[in-house]
Amino acid sequence: MDRRKQKKGRTDNRSAQQAPRRHFAMEEQQVPQVEEPMPPCAICGKPVELISEAISEPNGGYSHFDCVISRIKEQERVTEDETVSYIGHGNFAVFRKDEEGRYVIRTRVPYESKENYDAMKKFVEGSKK
Repeated sequence: MDRRKQKKGRTDNRSAQQAPRRHFAMEEQQVPQVEEPMPPCAICGKPVELISEAISEPNGGYSHFDCVISRIKEQERVTEDETVSYIGHGNFAVFRKDEEGRYVIRTRVPYESKENYDAMKKFVEGSKK
């Protein structure tokens, strides 16, 4: 008889001799809830519903990410063959395509300082219950 078949069709009481499985009850843990503060956007005036998606303004307050993109497009006079993207650490950039079709940075736009970002994190932490 094949060994594999023997193991599958075992008739001895081996499973009854094994230690019973123990299930541990999970203790209930309190997870802090964030109550969205919804401050008004410094650019459009509408409430910022998701503070985690907001950008802190250089002069204080918060703005919608899309409002910041629109403002940069206006200030930097972005043309149809250019685009604005977030490049990290509070910085944006205006990109254009070169002759080979690669995107290159035309202009870097520093927007959100580390101090403002840290202040936003404290603001969100203070909103947790």
